[in-house]
Amino acid sequence: MTKKDTILHAALKLVTKEGFYHLSMKKLAEEAQVAVGTTYLYFDSKEKLINELYLKIVADFTEMVMKGFQKQKPFKDNFFTMLGNAIDFYVKFPDCFSFIEQYALSPFLFKETQEENFLIWEPVFALIKNAKKENELKNMHVTLCAALIYGPLTSMMRMHIAGKVDFSKKALQDELSQMCWESVTGRK
Repeated sequence: MTKKDTILHAALKLVTKEGFYHLSMKKLAEEAQVAVGTTYLYFDSKEKLINELYLKIVADFTEMVMKGFQKQKPFKDNFFTMLGNAIDFYVKFPDCFSFIEQYALSPFLFKETQEENFLIWEPVFALIKNAKKENELKNMHVTLCAALIYGPLTSMMRMHIAGKVDFSKKALQDELSQMCWESVTGRK
């Protein structure tokens, strides 16, 4: 792991535990076991660090979601593969989920980060657009379709992190995937 990765990992740990507002470069340096000056070599502000960490997490998430995707496979197969991958990512990396949840509602989000975020998500939106064109999905806005898939996933992860449900159970994951499929396609 590079020093930059070590700093990003330490930032994720601190933000998840204490939130954005309590993150300082001094605390970050202590957690990463580097000098404060080293943190500034890689990130000249807390805001830039947080934005870069967000983009890294979203890129890692999208890469995992797309794992196993094959254009020639039926949409339904790709749908279940991708949603299963998303669930796996969040269950394995709950800190990443918590970070994204905090970040999405924070004033730290740079306009450039928003634009890059949309580029990272483009393969997922392209798949939804294509499925819609092929009449695989209900006639609805692409963003609404994504919300009907991602919304239940985030709700389950919040309950999982709070200890209200064990979302690591395959049967529950399968049930969520089936529910999302039926909500966007109208089919079993």
